[in-house]
Amino acid sequence: MRSLRLTVAAFLLAASGAHGQQSPELSVERPGGEVARVTIALTRGYAAVPLSLFEDLGWTVAEERDAVTVSISGEITISLSVGSPFFRWDDIALQLADAPYRDGGSVFVPLQLLADFLPRRLPDLYEFDGGRSLLHAGNLGSPQARAEVQEAPVLSDYDGVRVVVIDAGHGGADPGALGVGGIREKDVALGIALELAKALSREPRMEVHLTRDDDTFVDLWDRGEIATNLLGDRLGLFVSIHGNSFPDQRSTRGFETYFLSEARTEHERRVSAIENAPIRLQSQSIDLNDDPDLSFIFRELRNLDNQHWSALLAEMAQEELDVFHPGPNRGVKQGVLAVLTNALMPSVLVEIGYLSNSEESRLLGQASFQAEAAGALARSVVRFFERYPPGSGSEQ
Repeated sequence: MRSLRLTVAAFLLAASGAHGQQSPELSVERPGGEVARVTIALTRGYAAVPLSLFEDLGWTVAEERDAVTVSISGEITISLSVGSPFFRWDDIALQLADAPYRDGGSVFVPLQLLADFLPRRLPDLYEFDGGRSLLHAGNLGSPQARAEVQEAPVLSDYDGVRVVVIDAGHGGADPGALGVGGIREKDVALGIALELAKALSREPRMEVHLTRDDDTFVDLWDRGEIATNLLGDRLGLFVSIHGNSFPDQRSTRGFETYFLSEARTEHERRVSAIENAPIRLQSQSIDLNDDPDLSFIFRELRNLDNQHWSALLAEMAQEELDVFHPGPNRGVKQGVLAVLTNALMPSVLVEIGYLSNSEESRLLGQASFQAEAAGALARSVVRFFERYPPGSGSEQ
């Protein structure tokens, strides 16, 4: 077996921007034990590898302007286009979270094609372990590999149960942010979470769970782990619901959705710090932006496979909320959020509005608004599952 192994610390630190001089590497271990290393490109904000790597893995690569084909002896043909996330596996249209691109005359393709699509399509040849960033790749020249390629089943829609874990932020001894008239973030989050669970429970083949369904305190670290345990080996997502606050600028309004990645702006760092504050209730002193603990690095790395899908889910949540929400659409954000760290699936944290703004605070306390917000989030979840996993639902 060949194996592709990411250098854990180097990859995470480079991806997060903590040490811009250090580039992540992909190690390729060949059947005889020989190891080659390939630099992973992060120039577009996502992990990509040179198209030539597929040749090293035994595939035939052809380019004609921006059209690219990757094939195996006429048995399988993957057709991609530079600049488009859509591609075809033989006659089936699929979609990557990000697009191939050209840089310096070379084509780069998202690492997702190696880490996600190849293992799903050719499970006896490829196996990716996200926890260890390890891709097992068989020798395409062997008779066993040829048989696997020839007998590969036609891609079909995923027909299993889709698990949705809804997390109402804060709770119990942790009220979260406080708004006008005593409105508490924990109550707003729970109201929306319960309505969202009700809406999604009506969807066929959707299994819905709540990390809390009453005014109970749940440890911040436990929430993502609860979701991961509920998921098991199935497919699903995690949505954490919160209310925002900026007492120093009470005119600030609007909604934004976060996914797990390095905070880029002072605003993202501020919100991340607010949402990570419950850690202090357990008398812990942890700065997730600076903490070098290797266990955190491993947890973060295990989420890298889901990072682009989380960004897509965040975009859909923003689009649906924008339909009815009177506040400004503040866009998709990112941050190092403890509640998302252990959720090994596409995961987002939704800031539904600002409790520090008097007008928006009163709105967030209304049951009708909470129901509308839940309806918007439910629509985004349904839309997301039309595209996740690749090959399921709509091809558009």
